[in-house]
Formats: sequence, C-alpha cells, structure tokens
Amino acid sequence: DITVKLTNDKELKAKVVGRDPATDLAVLKVEGNDFPFVRFELEHKPRVGDWVVAMGNPFNFSNTATAGIVSAYGRDLHDSGSGDYVDYLQIDAAINRGNSGGPTFDMYGKVIGINTAIVTPSGANAGVGFAIPADVAAKITDKLMKGETIQRGYVGITIQPLDKDTAEALGITSLDGAYVTDVNKDGPAGKAGMQPGDIVKTVNGAEVKSPTDLTRRIADVQVGEKVNVGVLRAGKMINLTVTAALRPSEAQLSSLLNGNGGGDDGAGPNAPAGAAAPVIGLSVKAITPDARRAYGLGADIKGVVISDVDDASDAGQKGLKPGDVIVQANGQPVAAPADFARIVADMRKAGRPSILLLINRDGRNVPVPLTLKADAAKK
Repeated sequence: DITVKLTNDKELKAKVVGRDPATDLAVLKVEGNDFPFVRFELEHKPRVGDWVVAMGNPFNFSNTATAGIVSAYGRDLHDSGSGDYVDYLQIDAAINRGNSGGPTFDMYGKVIGINTAIVTPSGANAGVGFAIPADVAAKITDKLMKGETIQRGYVGITIQPLDKDTAEALGITSLDGAYVTDVNKDGPAGKAGMQPGDIVKTVNGAEVKSPTDLTRRIADVQVGEKVNVGVLRAGKMINLTVTAALRPSEAQLSSLLNGNGGGDDGAGPNAPAGAAAPVIGLSVKAITPDARRAYGLGADIKGVVISDVDDASDAGQKGLKPGDVIVQANGQPVAAPADFARIVADMRKAGRPSILLLINRDGRNVPVPLTLKADAAKK
C-alpha cells in the first residue's frame, strides 16, 4: 500500500504506474483533480555555481528545504545501482536519509533534478549530494506514464576501465575505451566475434571514452539495430557488426553473473601435483579433469590453473592465488603451461616492462598486469 500525504495533511491512496530499477525511478498515480504541480526544467541548464533548493523528508521532518549550489555535472555513481545510465548532478545542498525522491529546484521553481544519493563518511550530510538530472527523469517518466516499458540495448559483455598499469602491459598509451573482460558466447557480441581482451574504442564511429560511456551508448540503441563496434585487438583495429538484443532485467543479469561457475578457490589436500617450473612467481598446470574437481572449476573454463604463488612476487602482492585460471597472457590464449612460459619469455626478449594476464576467478574474468622485472619484489 502506498499513501501520499499532502501539505494540508490530506492523505491519498496511490498506485504504481511504472518503475525503472536501472535508474531508480518510478511513477505513482493518485485520483483527483486541481492539484498544484511543478515542472521539469528542460530548456535552460543551470550553471555550476547557480543556487538550488532541495526538498525532502529528512529524519521524518516533512517539507524540509535546504539550499546550496550546483557543484558539478556528469558524476558517475556505480554503486548506486543506476550509475551506468545517469550522469548525476552534484549539489551541496544538505541531503540526508529521507531526502531521496524529493525535487531539486532552481531559483525559478523549476525542477532540475531528483535527490537520490550522498557520499559521506558518517552516514549524514557531508555536502556532497547527487540528483538525477531533469532530462533523464523526464525521458524515463514520460514513457512510464504512457504505459511503456523501458527497453535498452544489450550486447553481452563485461567491461572495465583501462588503468595505467593495464595500458603499459598492453603497450598502449591511451586510457580511452572499455576493456572487455568477458563475453557471453551466446550473446550478440559473442556471435559477432568479440573476445575477452578486446578494447572497445568506437561505437558507430563515435569514440568511446570509458566503460560508462559505452554502456550508455549501447543502452540507447534500439533492439535489433546493427551496431558498428571498433575494437583494438593485439594492436590492430577490428570492426565488428553487432546486432543489439534486449537488455535483461537487473535481476536476470545478476543471476547470470552469479551463475558462471566457481566453487572452492584454493588448493586443498586433493589438489593435483606436477606443476611446471615457476614463471614470474607463478606455478601453473594444465586443467585436467582432476584439476577441475580439485579447484572447483567450471566445465567451460579454459586456460592453465595456478597451483602455487610466490608471496614475495608481484603476483602474490596483487592477490593471485591457487585456483585462479590464466585465460590469456598478452591477449593470447593460454592452453598449456608451455604457452604461458613462451609468452612471458617473448615479452621479456622484446623488452616489455610488464604483462597483462586475464585471470578467471569464480567464473569471472579480471585483468591483472604483472611486472616482468625480476627484482621488483625486492624494492
């Protein structure tokens, strides 16, 4: 049951017209007429430094107004659950628990955002608050009020940012793009030939600056639309044509991510013996049926499994452990311990300072750059 309480203490029953968990927005409807209302500001974008007033119900003090300024635009909040689809408006008007869902007004009484989150070390207002911008809220709520569902494009990849260590290991200088850690082989990107280790650089000719940028571009694509995706693979640009599918619900995506295998992540007493000689602090062995059982590896996981780690090595300091699987080294598939040793030796011969490993742990791929300098751990 949902009850809306007005400023004159009148209470109205409300029903949910529609909701979009990906942006944390919903539309409620009450019966009646002649209600006063406010409007979204969709024509004039407020400037950084312009005054704002945030309304809400902090600590159950209804109709509380706090004042501040627009602090910044385009903030990413990945932990909010809606960070992938919203460029947040940052404000410094006091926002506390209970302010969520309240409007952020400009000085003309127009709604420029919807209060939604804070960053705080204490749990209370610290002057860093965030609102969903009016243009995003208006686009989503208009569709919900028309009875439409919110559909977003989907290609079936897991991505993360490029950091300096990863770029150095790949021998590139630009940090723009989105690094592909995993590909759903049955998804649109997998069918189009995208591979783990690819770096997505363009979508339909437009440059991709970050994983968030890529997510939003794909989300805006119509289901069934063909998307031209440019990826950097082994130093060469490759163009792929991906047919976008309908993005599954957040619950379905979570289920897919959490169902990719896993199991015991350590080498127990039944772990198989006979590992190859250590390379950059790692002892590895082939994934045999015995190894799959001992390390709890899924049937689809390919590579070599780490059986021992030198704690003093760069690999040990970065948290690699027995049971992790090396899927790729320097963008090349690793099918046997000899492959791993050869790739490391080739990179050392070429004078490369580090190597990028694609590690599978609990069914998820994670890129880990490791130094090739033998004395790095002693420094």
